[in-house]
Amino acid sequence: MRHPALLDAALARRLGAQAGGHGDHGHAHGGHADHGHAHDDAGHSGHDEHAAVEPGIGGLAYPVAVLAMLVSFVLSLAAVVKLGSLGEHAVSFESPVWHWIDTGVFSIDISMVIDRLSSVMVLIITGVGLLIHVYSGGYMKGDPGYAKFFAYLNLFVFAMLMLVLSSSLLGLFVGWEGVGLCSYLLIGFWYEKGWPAEAGQKAFVMNRIGDASFLIGSFLLVHLFGTLDLSDIAGSLAEKLAANPGMQLELFFAGLCLFGGACGKSAQIPLFTWLPDAMAGPTPVSALIHAATMVTAGVYLVVRLNPLFAANPNLLFLIGTVGALTAFVAGTTALVQRDIKKVLAYSTVSQLGYMFLALGTGAFSSAIFHLATHAFFKALLFLGAGSVIHGMHHEQDMHKMGNLRKYMPQTFLTFLVGAAALSGLPLLSGFFSKDEILGHVYAQGGGYYVLWGIGILTAAMTAFYTWRMVALTFFGPERFDKKHFQPHESPLSMTLPLLLLAALAILGGALSFPPVFEHFVRVEYLRDWLAPVTDAGTRLLEEHAGAHELEHTTEWILLGLGALIALGFAHTAFHRFKSGIATDEATFQRSPLRARFLFEAWGIDKAYTLLVVQPVRVLALMIAAVVDGTLIDGFVNGAAQAALSSAARVRTMASGRIATYGLWMGAVTALIAILLVWNR
Repeated sequence: MRHPALLDAALARRLGAQAGGHGDHGHAHGGHADHGHAHDDAGHSGHDEHAAVEPGIGGLAYPVAVLAMLVSFVLSLAAVVKLGSLGEHAVSFESPVWHWIDTGVFSIDISMVIDRLSSVMVLIITGVGLLIHVYSGGYMKGDPGYAKFFAYLNLFVFAMLMLVLSSSLLGLFVGWEGVGLCSYLLIGFWYEKGWPAEAGQKAFVMNRIGDASFLIGSFLLVHLFGTLDLSDIAGSLAEKLAANPGMQLELFFAGLCLFGGACGKSAQIPLFTWLPDAMAGPTPVSALIHAATMVTAGVYLVVRLNPLFAANPNLLFLIGTVGALTAFVAGTTALVQRDIKKVLAYSTVSQLGYMFLALGTGAFSSAIFHLATHAFFKALLFLGAGSVIHGMHHEQDMHKMGNLRKYMPQTFLTFLVGAAALSGLPLLSGFFSKDEILGHVYAQGGGYYVLWGIGILTAAMTAFYTWRMVALTFFGPERFDKKHFQPHESPLSMTLPLLLLAALAILGGALSFPPVFEHFVRVEYLRDWLAPVTDAGTRLLEEHAGAHELEHTTEWILLGLGALIALGFAHTAFHRFKSGIATDEATFQRSPLRARFLFEAWGIDKAYTLLVVQPVRVLALMIAAVVDGTLIDGFVNGAAQAALSSAARVRTMASGRIATYGLWMGAVTALIAILLVWNR
């Protein structure tokens, strides 16, 4: 249903409120599918009737891509097992490939290193990535770009593996740029529709801003350490800092610049506005970007160089503040979205904020813990949303859904698990990882109490918008037109990954139980595993700010508070929206300005458009008209016109008349004679 007092034509188009419906890429779609190829809704019988993939080598793209991911996952698992069997003292092993740059005093090798941190990352990337690849076979079936899609998807995973396995900051940057390129290609995969191409360009440009900051930070590290090798920087930082305390300020600026790069890749304020628009790409792309690859790169970077950031407690507090504000802004925005994928997109931004909030307290292993559990339940939710969109014939507006549990039982049950984990319901993975972060923030005291309060409010909003999404999608009256289509369950290739991810979302919390559980089960598996990587930063932080531990009683109270908030706000949202869209309509009608403010993410994106994009466009038009059109083109065209005019005059001399030629010859002879006389 439209809300004319709130939504202008552009917003209505993106919500799918115009006649013709709502496509996956945010455009009205009377005749095109979620994946951008045309289909006839009237002739769709309710089953998966996509055209079969054309015969030929392109049909092999899916099995080849899945096989590559399967092999990668098996090799990653074998490497992790081998790493664990080597004991605590053998914390990594390296595979040098070739010598790349050697200037005499500065050298860089192309080298892959797997240690405790990168081993966790490669398992997430290849494991979750494998399930997304399997799912994509059913989702993208019949798309004209079928083979190209899987090539891009494999390239995306390759770039992310390059990022986490590289031994140097320069090799990491190659992977960093690689995932940026792949995000551009996949977000704009259906570029012919217009808006996806714009979204891809937006992601590319905003990430280049962060990348410029990343490069400046890298140059500073070369100046300070004479190397870009990650282990050398992390290992020698404490010694160099003790020998030269004056380098503290330079380390602060280097860390700040690297964090600027992380803000771009991991969508933190002020560079977060590209990620919600990334929904323009196919849903499996959204799952891959949001869960297993690109947006986790910034978190990985900070943890990888944790001694650099731990040496500056003020920088850590700044990181925590940015994370908390990002989580809050994105959480409030998700409250009023109607597009199911936009709710999940802003949720991702918010959860990434939680990860940076953890990094801001020095809880590096807690950030990785939440990164892992988030990968499980957010991939599950995005793929579940894709299943809903597929079964709803490419409708994304939750106001046009309702009671889908009747038609999609497997999608409903798995989506329910993902929603429970995201909202932090007790004993699910999201509950343990989120409350571990909030516990660390509370333990810091001082200014961190404010950040803890923001985190608690965000947790309440998370539970609310998650169960609003569940209620509007799967419960209440059916608000779709059964005359034109019948919702249907997705094929096995799409539901099987959902079931596996649901199991991970349930069991993922076992990676790191709270310390108060130590009387019941072994706790902190992940923290112990990551200790060889994070201990250096933890020791530096304790030297500057001291150790902060919660008493068991306080921890039980915080866990109980987190559980009550999650259950209470989930219950409230579900019962408020399970009967339909009346609450949403009342909210938009009662407070249209506030609703629009939240809907547009506090107007941050609009401010960029007004203050940056439009002035740049005006400047570009002026340069095109004045500098290019008048000066450059004027000079070039003027020179050409002068040559044409001269040629036209000279051409008249060749008239073909002997008398004229004789006259010219006589004139030239006379001129030569005059010159000879003059020279004497």
